[in-house]
Amino acid sequence: MPHRAARRVKPALRLILGGVLVVGFSVAASMLFTHLSFTQFGDLEYSHAMWASAIVPLLVAPPAYGWIAWLSWRLHRANAALETLARCDAMTGLANRRAFVEAARERLAAGAPVQLLVADIDHFKRINDSMGHAAGDLALTHAAAVLARAAPEGGLVARIGGEEFALLVPAETDAAALVARIADDLAHMPVPAAAGLQRMTCSFGVAVAQAGEGLDALLSRADAALYAAKDGGRDRMALAS
Repeated sequence: MPHRAARRVKPALRLILGGVLVVGFSVAASMLFTHLSFTQFGDLEYSHAMWASAIVPLLVAPPAYGWIAWLSWRLHRANAALETLARCDAMTGLANRRAFVEAARERLAAGAPVQLLVADIDHFKRINDSMGHAAGDLALTHAAAVLARAAPEGGLVARIGGEEFALLVPAETDAAALVARIADDLAHMPVPAAAGLQRMTCSFGVAVAQAGEGLDALLSRADAALYAAKDGGRDRMALAS
């Protein structure tokens, strides 16, 4: 958060400094031009001419620069909004894969003790096929909300694939208890039951980061554990070796 605040403050400081420089340069240039003109023509009282040359830029330059500053600030805000969109999953509001990968790699590079939980909605295709894509979208947003609520302090939650989510949490987190809470919340499914779908469940693969392990290797182990949970009957958690 402090880094984001600093990024917001710096453009404003640059605009203010730029305004001071523009006005100062305008006054200096106008006074120099007046001085040179006076030495050539000399038909005005020198002090009056110099005062006029200082006042006119002060009246004209601030509105002009203010308009330029307003356009620059609008451009900065538009760029910030685009950056947010590029890092956010539009469907669920969670971080997307790009944002997750960047943040996770930073934590791993810093040597933070973490573990990765990969969650996949069970029978998601059946939800889409039997109840329609609107129900599938509702299942995704419901799962995202449950995972976001369950994430411990300092945890990172993201949607990294179609119906696949990732949680990067501190290594000391009790993964079994966390998964149990998530499963209980998922059971309160807002999607109407149909075609044999009695409740919404997820399968989980869990991998604790090893010393010096990169994100790709950690994801690979968590995915392997997820497939083991799927093969074991779904609606369960499997630990990576």
